[in-house]
Amino acid sequence: MLFRLFSYITVGEYMKIEKINLRQFLIFINSSYCKDINFFNEDSLIQGVKKVLLRIKDKIFLRGFYKVKVYVNAKLGLFLEVNQLEEFEYENSLDFRVIVYLDEKIYFKTEDYFLLPNKINIYYDKKYYYCDVDAISDIQSILEFGDFVYGKNLYQIMNSWSSL
Repeated sequence: MLFRLFSYITVGEYMKIEKINLRQFLIFINSSYCKDINFFNEDSLIQGVKKVLLRIKDKIFLRGFYKVKVYVNAKLGLFLEVNQLEEFEYENSLDFRVIVYLDEKIYFKTEDYFLLPNKINIYYDKKYYYCDVDAISDIQSILEFGDFVYGKNLYQIMNSWSSL
C-alpha cells in the first residue's frame, strides 16, 4: 500500500521516503522489513539496499547513477541518503554506489523532554532535546513524537548543543 503524505511517501509501515528534490531522497527502512539482511555484514547490507532500491525504483522514478549513504541501527533499521550523481541517456539504466556507515550514531530529536527516559545523557539545542537511540529501550513507543538525526546533520547540531 502506498500513501502520499506531504513530501513523504510511506510504503505500509515499513518504509518512509522523503523526496528532497528531483535528485535527492531520504529513505527509512524499518528493521522488520530487512529480515534477510545481516546488519553487521557490509556486503549483505550493500546487496540488500540495492535489492530494496530496485524494488521501489519505479515508485520514486530512479534513473541514472546514485550515491547511497547507509546509516545502520539494528534496533531501528536503515537510514538511506540517496543522491543522484549522473543522469544516464538510457531511460532504464540504473546504478548505485553504496557506502555503509556501521558505527555512526543516530540520535532521537524531540521537543518534549519528558518523553525521554531518566538517567541517560540528554542534550539540548534551541528548542529540541536529543539522545542516543541506543539508550532508549522502547523507541517504538515514542517514534511519532520526534525525528532521527544522523550523519552530517547530527555533527552540525553537536557543535551547538549543551548537556542537561
